[in-house]
Amino acid sequence: MPPPPKSQASAPFSSRELNGDVLVEELSDLRLAQVQAKHLLDLANGVRDVVGAPVPEAALRLKAMAGQRFAGQPAVASLLVRWAMKLKSEQDLKILSAHLLRLAVTSALLPSLRRAAQRLPRAGR
Repeated sequence: MPPPPKSQASAPFSSRELNGDVLVEELSDLRLAQVQAKHLLDLANGVRDVVGAPVPEAALRLKAMAGQRFAGQPAVASLLVRWAMKLKSEQDLKILSAHLLRLAVTSALLPSLRRAAQRLPRAGR
């Protein structure tokens, strides 16, 4: 199957669940691996730096980043390699960059939301 045109996202990146169920599942896996939000922000910034590169080069750079920059964070490295292998168009790379930023921001917000939820009075008391 030929890659989609540059302006069109491929299937994994055009899924309406990318920033829904996929994001929640990734957050859960990363939380179990005890990955901190600062590592996810570092990941998002690293991917953002690759946006604009030709797709084959970008995929190679992301895989290299996973093996070097995130070697100490296997869950992050694995996530990056999985997504790098799915890249088919320049649009995919832009969508991946935005997705990883959402992942980092959500991960940073969740601890505060959990603490706030614990302070709320329980319904039905």
